[in-house]
Amino acid sequence: MCNNKLIGVQYFNKAAYPNTTISMNSGRDTQGHGTHTSSTVGGNYVESASFFGYATGTARGVAPRARLAIYKVIWDEGRFASDVFAGMDQAVTDGVDVISISLGFDNVLLYEDPVTIASFGAMEKGILVSASAGNVGGVPGGLHNGIPWLLTTAAGSIDRVLSGKLTLGNGQVITGWSTYPVSAISNFNNGIIICENVNFPFQFDTMAKSSATAAIYISDDPIIFENEEFEYPGVVISPEDGAAVISYAKSGANPVASISFQQTIVRSTPAPVVATYSLRGPSPSYPGILKPDIMAPGSLVLAS
Repeated sequence: MCNNKLIGVQYFNKAAYPNTTISMNSGRDTQGHGTHTSSTVGGNYVESASFFGYATGTARGVAPRARLAIYKVIWDEGRFASDVFAGMDQAVTDGVDVISISLGFDNVLLYEDPVTIASFGAMEKGILVSASAGNVGGVPGGLHNGIPWLLTTAAGSIDRVLSGKLTLGNGQVITGWSTYPVSAISNFNNGIIICENVNFPFQFDTMAKSSATAAIYISDDPIIFENEEFEYPGVVISPEDGAAVISYAKSGANPVASISFQQTIVRSTPAPVVATYSLRGPSPSYPGILKPDIMAPGSLVLAS
């Protein structure tokens, strides 16, 4: 499993193992999250990388020449404090320079939090510990890892927009949001439906149950622009643009439209902006300190 980039993989599940059968009893990633964060941190240069044709270019991590040692402590079957302790202590023993942690514990007292305790030992050895603020919603006062001896990192947006272009039969062109891969489109002519006035997941569900080829989704929900999954052909447009589309659709007997995909626009929006899902401070376990410390790109990052 190891090479010149990945120089160590260890896993820790003794706390989970006695009463549970571990489905993947190894250091292999089963969810993709660890792989994504690791390549964001230290991924090497990859030319002509893209997300199904979007954001084409040379991809690289923050420190492309860094080597990675992986310590898996969370499992599909659960997570346990002693496994987190063991993994972090092993990283300190191995002499790593930086520990990056993409996990946190809810409603845990400061002196019982394994990240708090283990990161203090790492700090004493001169090892920087960087931990996520948490990704379960922008609730004030719910922040994870809000302790003074580690770097608490919030997730932010980037100024790159992945888009599709909607062209109406009257010549009006509207640029919207889409990550649907054009290679997945078959040549069907079952029409385009317009979805409005409901939340985005429900709009996707409506599209799934229809026989339409594509959809125009009308929404200004910011969560949409933090989600890379686009299961069905279509484009998301604002309510303002949606009003023009609906007016055109009702204006004649045979309204027509087309959608083109795989367009990438940079510097189109102010960035960075704190992601809606990134937890806000202060930390309930240590409310006397201002957290998070920094913000880093976290939404729609192109990584492995």
